[in-house]
Amino acid sequence: MTFFLRHARFAGALTTALALAALVGAAPAQAHEALASTSPADGQTITANPGKVSITLTAPPTTGIAGANILTVTAPDGHVISSDEVTIDGTMLTTEAEIDHAGEHTVAWRAVSNDGHPIEGKFSFTYAPEDADTGPSGAPASAAPGTGDAAAPASAAATTEPADPAGETAPANITGWLIAASVGIAALAAALLYARNRRHRVNPES
Repeated sequence: MTFFLRHARFAGALTTALALAALVGAAPAQAHEALASTSPADGQTITANPGKVSITLTAPPTTGIAGANILTVTAPDGHVISSDEVTIDGTMLTTEAEIDHAGEHTVAWRAVSNDGHPIEGKFSFTYAPEDADTGPSGAPASAAPGTGDAAAPASAAATTEPADPAGETAPANITGWLIAASVGIAALAAALLYARNRRHRVNPES
């Protein structure tokens, strides 16, 4: 009886150990890859075009199914700027992308594990090129309307305008008046002298 009890206990312990080993061994086989990182990083602002976009998974995706792994980069205006080809190097998936539109770009990705289980997601980054057109550096400010060279002719014209005609003719008018007054006085004196001489001839005693 004791012999059978010992063998039963041993068999139960062995069964439990085998079951635990099976569970532990099956866990990695059933695990699927997940997203580990992206380049550019989600929410990152870049100032130079890297020429490509990539994601890194926790496990290599399958390479045996055509079109199973996808990376699509969309510019701010809505058109796709990535190529149709995705390069897989271990756990990294990469696609070429000509990033030349300033603003927020969206990346949609999908990967399929070796057991056929797909995972997918999205992330975004912003492109802010350093050489954006901000106008020539150090360029002089535009002249305001009515100033600068356009105003120069007006100033020149203002300085060459003739003086007030009334001011120029005033001395000539005064001279004429003096001459006329002198002539009048002389004529009056001559008339008085003539009248006196005439009276003297008519009445010598006066």
